[in-house]
Amino acid sequence: MRTEGGSFDAAPHSTVRTAAETIICPSCERQVAAGSLYCPYCCGEDGRRGATKRGAFVGGVFGLLAGGLLTALWSSVVGPEKATWGVVFAITIGGGVFGMVVGAISNRWR
Repeated sequence: MRTEGGSFDAAPHSTVRTAAETIICPSCERQVAAGSLYCPYCCGEDGRRGATKRGAFVGGVFGLLAGGLLTALWSSVVGPEKATWGVVFAITIGGGVFGMVVGAISNRWR
């Protein structure tokens, strides 16, 4: 726009937006409002489903580590001849499942 003095003025920008701004969730690739703290599709309406999933994952990892350590301790006590793969596998997987349950429950209540 040209003024009387010959200089150009920038066109005024509108501060009102016609459409709500959205972002794309990296997990489910759906559009989510830009101000959301979490994706309602992935984490639920209140975010607890995401917290439960995260707690189960972290608890499962620590449970597998604890189960592996318990297996190593148990096999060193009873001897490698009596530590068959079935018992070793059951102890390790049991530790992982126990860790998943404890992690999911503890993060669900936060």
